[in-house]
Amino acid sequence: MKSIHHHLSKCVTLAFLLRWGSSFSSRPLYISAPWTCLSSFSYQQPNTATTSLLLMSSRNEADSLPSIAIVGSGAVGGYYGARLWETGLYDVKFHMRGDNFKVSTQNGFNVTSVDGDIFIPAESLQAYETTDEIGPVDWVIVALKSTALDAIPDLIYPLLKPSTRVLTIMNGLIEDDLIRALKNRAGEALDNNENSISIKCCAALYGGMALVCCNRIEPGHVDHSYAGLLSGGVGAFCPDRTTNEENELAFNQLWEATTIDTVYEPSLLRGRWKKNCWNLPFNGISVAMGGITVDKIVTDPGLRKLAYTVMDETIAAANADIRKHGFDESYYLGEDEKKQMMDLSDGMGPYRTSTMLDLTNRNAMEVQYLFRKPIDRAEKLGVKVPTLSTLVAQIEYFQRFYNLF
Repeated sequence: MKSIHHHLSKCVTLAFLLRWGSSFSSRPLYISAPWTCLSSFSYQQPNTATTSLLLMSSRNEADSLPSIAIVGSGAVGGYYGARLWETGLYDVKFHMRGDNFKVSTQNGFNVTSVDGDIFIPAESLQAYETTDEIGPVDWVIVALKSTALDAIPDLIYPLLKPSTRVLTIMNGLIEDDLIRALKNRAGEALDNNENSISIKCCAALYGGMALVCCNRIEPGHVDHSYAGLLSGGVGAFCPDRTTNEENELAFNQLWEATTIDTVYEPSLLRGRWKKNCWNLPFNGISVAMGGITVDKIVTDPGLRKLAYTVMDETIAAANADIRKHGFDESYYLGEDEKKQMMDLSDGMGPYRTSTMLDLTNRNAMEVQYLFRKPIDRAEKLGVKVPTLSTLVAQIEYFQRFYNLF
């Protein structure tokens, strides 16, 4: 739950919009935020039926709203995109494919959630099969598996303008290769300095780390069962168009009116490694054991101990990498992060991790950026990760055996 100060700021924002909204646009202003301002600043879930009805009436005049393109409208992209949509403050456009597009445009897009359901009626849903149809937007949110990394530059290029901000809510150590690929697509000169954070094809490129339990149940239906914290930080930006302070402010303001709890990471590298403290043990063990749920890991004494061991090795590699990139010990990961990840996992129940689902459904698995890159980086830094290496060897065997590339 967000802080009292956070909700107070939302109340002030709501009052401001109600008082001055007509000054910004000639269209009627519909405020249907998923929170309620009370004298005690308590939190209430939205009436989602009312949310849908109110927002339907304003969707036809969305041109004046900040525009957002969701690229990858599956479990994670669908959930966070729907949370932005329900505020009524954004013009949200979903890039969808196949049955997801067909079902959603016919029947609407449905999110069932422990934090309040959302339904976007078909007549209100802006869904597109190609990003060329969407065109340039203010924000691009990419929620694809890292197996699709090579396709991202061509996918998002039609969505970019000089002021566009891009947020990649993805797993793994992807930034080096993604920045290089984006620069190559835009015809920018490549910089051999691995610490370079300059990019020109957009205003800023953020990385996002989602601690959320979401699964796509069927086409047009995402289920959110637990958690939802979204952290983010900047991987590269154009210093001629924006500053570090503006980047942080823009990220925080994007999510301000939603029910999503967010944390801005001054070091994206640290944020990626922190997420690895969950991904490597829990995604890893769930696959190495042939496809088991998180509850089986945390309740079995041997597997729980294994998870802690993998976390310890991950933290050792993380801190060496953080140190190499010039950050002091205040940025290091440690016992607090271990406790946070295990506490989170203890409450998940029989959650099926994304990589476990890929294994059981025989889909391409996120091995290169999620598992192999951390090991390669650890070895380059001289950090021994024997348990993690054994775990990943088992995962790579499954990938080869079932051809899940």
